[in-house]
Amino acid sequence: MPSGDSPQKVRDYYLYLQGHHQTEGKIATWHVDWMSLAWLWGFVLVLALVLVWWIWQYRTTRQRTGIYPVDSFGGFTTELAGPATLFFLLLTVILTAFAIALIVGHIVWGQKF
Repeated sequence: MPSGDSPQKVRDYYLYLQGHHQTEGKIATWHVDWMSLAWLWGFVLVLALVLVWWIWQYRTTRQRTGIYPVDSFGGFTTELAGPATLFFLLLTVILTAFAIALIVGHIVWGQKF
């Protein structure tokens, strides 16, 4: 920073700073990051839909009888084995894909937050 020992140095420095300020364009004091808002509310919407879907499949899925017997230990039922529901399979695929997208995104673009 110049010492300001002469009016000419002060004026030159002031014009230098003003020139940089003018080339920056419009100065935004604040702005709305619409992409972040879209991700936030999209995530909330997806969570709500998954919750509703999970409640629906939980209330409509009936226990299947047949090759999956009830396990018992000491007279108490410990586990009722059965095939995985479509909800569980899709949830697993979606969560795995989301984790892969996050990992690959951080490797490629770095952490942007």
